[in-house]
Amino acid sequence: MAAGCDVRDEQARSEPAAAWFETMAQQLADAPPPPERFGPGGSLECFDGFGTGSRRAAEAGLPMLLVFRATWCRWSGDLLERVLADGRLAAAGGRFVCTSIDADREAAVCRSFGVEAFPTVIVLDTDRRERFRATGAAACRGLATAMESVLAAPRQRVARSPPGDTTSE
Repeated sequence: MAAGCDVRDEQARSEPAAAWFETMAQQLADAPPPPERFGPGGSLECFDGFGTGSRRAAEAGLPMLLVFRATWCRWSGDLLERVLADGRLAAAGGRFVCTSIDADREAAVCRSFGVEAFPTVIVLDTDRRERFRATGAAACRGLATAMESVLAAPRQRVARSPPGDTTSE
């Protein structure tokens, strides 16, 4: 069974913010540090917001890893930490632009990608074509392999002839 969140899945909690903060602080203090967060092949830096990540990817000519999350979805934060802690994904550091997209702040971006449940991960190649998509608990399964596949694939840009050129190749 895949665990994830959609708009109808989560209910608002009425507990005081201080109690939530104390609970989260204790969980973070008790948790061991993520293994290989900065693995031997580099680190996977994650940009906040689609605009920032998209500009960085375009400037560098790099593929993108989009992590769609929602603050009210308990699985979203866990997924982002697992993605950043995965040694195979960290090895893609410097060769991929990871972008975290908050559903509440960037609802239009979520709609444009057809994201309706959280967390969702999407891998885009350098030509911004979707190469992988997964939602919920299964989002990490196959992600490293999909990213490696995008990195190994040759760029598929179509060469265009100048206007009026009638020669064929």
